[in-house]
Amino acid sequence: MTIHADYLNLLSELIALPSVSAKEEFLPETAKVLAKALADLGADVIYDDTYFAPLVIGQLKSNNPNAETVILYNHYDVQPAEPFDLWKTDPWTLTQTGDKLYGRGVNDDKGNITARLTAVAEYLTEHNGELPVNITFLFEGSEETASRHLDDYVAKYADVLQADLIIWESGEKNSEDRVEIYGGNKGIVTFTLTSQTAKKDLHSSFAGVVDSAAWRITQALATLFDQSGHILVPGFYEDVIQPNQRERDLTADIPLTRAELIDQLGIEAPLLTDKNGQDLKETLYFEPTLSIEGISSGWQGAGVKTVLPARAEAKLEARLVPGMDPDKTFNQVKNYLTEQGYDDLMLTKTLGQPGYRSDMSDPEILRVVNVVDKLYNTEPIVAPTGAGTGPMYYIHEVVQAPIASLGIGYTNNRDHAPNENIRLADYDDDIVVIKQLIATYEN
Repeated sequence: MTIHADYLNLLSELIALPSVSAKEEFLPETAKVLAKALADLGADVIYDDTYFAPLVIGQLKSNNPNAETVILYNHYDVQPAEPFDLWKTDPWTLTQTGDKLYGRGVNDDKGNITARLTAVAEYLTEHNGELPVNITFLFEGSEETASRHLDDYVAKYADVLQADLIIWESGEKNSEDRVEIYGGNKGIVTFTLTSQTAKKDLHSSFAGVVDSAAWRITQALATLFDQSGHILVPGFYEDVIQPNQRERDLTADIPLTRAELIDQLGIEAPLLTDKNGQDLKETLYFEPTLSIEGISSGWQGAGVKTVLPARAEAKLEARLVPGMDPDKTFNQVKNYLTEQGYDDLMLTKTLGQPGYRSDMSDPEILRVVNVVDKLYNTEPIVAPTGAGTGPMYYIHEVVQAPIASLGIGYTNNRDHAPNENIRLADYDDDIVVIKQLIATYEN
């Protein structure tokens, strides 16, 4: 059996473990499988289960005492697979259909793990077991739930996690099959907003004299935005670090148009940038957000039940850009709602992490860009940040190395959704990229 096939078998084993961090299920079991895989590769392994999601570190040393070090960061936790009835295959069984592999976590992020393990294993086999660069695998198990305790873990192992470059968990090819390399992501703070206006639901005949929780909470939410989507919370934007000109130029070169965005996402509502006149790409990548994840209140069953809801709850999130602090942002929203007369509402913070952007002109970032540029027929798309969230800030604070993200994905991976998948060709391409990146350290 080939190295490639061995690690595809490992991927199948990983997919079969429903390591959902939101449910805190199968995390130690998955971490132990990865620790064994690293040991089998010849790495010095650290397995730390101080917190609910174990941290796994695997170090492979070069014989060159002056060798640089690359960290390969990934996460082994996944999003829930529900609703199961929308899956074409069993989400916990790695399934090949044509040129694609299906399963929860196959792209986000277990397939990226096994592709990188394959690349390192093949390089070692092809070069008599020697590496020109030190490689440190870093696996965490709570990325899908704001990387809880990752900051504690990396601080504990700061001496082990010194490096010159960090290759981030994943990345993708765009609709034109151009590889995207980005060096940052947004932070986040999530919280719930709860209204309780009575001890129990009331008969709706009292609506003329009693305020309902449903009205109370929706009125409060309406104060957070103006009609163009501008966030009205005082001080919300005050700590935003504005992009420099190179970051603006790189973002302007991203081949994303208004029409493509609408088509890709199936958008049927007006775009906020159409209302406020702001640049679509700069808003997407460099502006913070405040959004409603969900609202629940009152009767949700079939037919009619004439009640005045006594309780309502909304789940909100703010995507943060560098400079913004999760706790400060949460308190700004809380204080604003109090000032607007909604001091009876209860706000509860649930998750939070800051954002980060790399310097995309750093020589180590350019090393990655050059490797990709040489291996493909089209230039990669280099972006200073993605629009999503991840724990780059926590790791950079300790490692102080530039971060570049690239991986096995493509535009229709369906991460976090039913029928998550990868194309086998992209998986194989990424293996070659990592091997060629290692090879650049030979001189």
